[in-house]
Amino acid sequence: MSYYRSWDIVVVPFPFTDQKTNKVRPAVIVSTDALRQRNGKYIVAMITNATNAAQYGDVSISELSAAGLPIASVVRASKVAVIEDADVHKRVGTLPTADRKLVAEQLREYLAID
Repeated sequence: MSYYRSWDIVVVPFPFTDQKTNKVRPAVIVSTDALRQRNGKYIVAMITNATNAAQYGDVSISELSAAGLPIASVVRASKVAVIEDADVHKRVGTLPTADRKLVAEQLREYLAID
């Protein structure tokens, strides 16, 4: 079984809150390894095409090749989900270091994290 790390970009079935379906898409792991070790889960933030309507909190991905993404994309920090380890299809890249701080700042704004 593969294990993934914080800031890995993975392909997962991302659930939609307004529908009873999910869509296989890229997401970035924003949880620590402790969640996977203790519960076999990851917290992920959705990644979407940069041409979609922007939302407050979107973070542009600065290096597509490192991220393993073929088109301009953003991390949508306002859309997070808990994914089972077994549901991760594959790792495609990693979120560039410069983008991690911005995503973390957005998550802190949305979550009760000091």
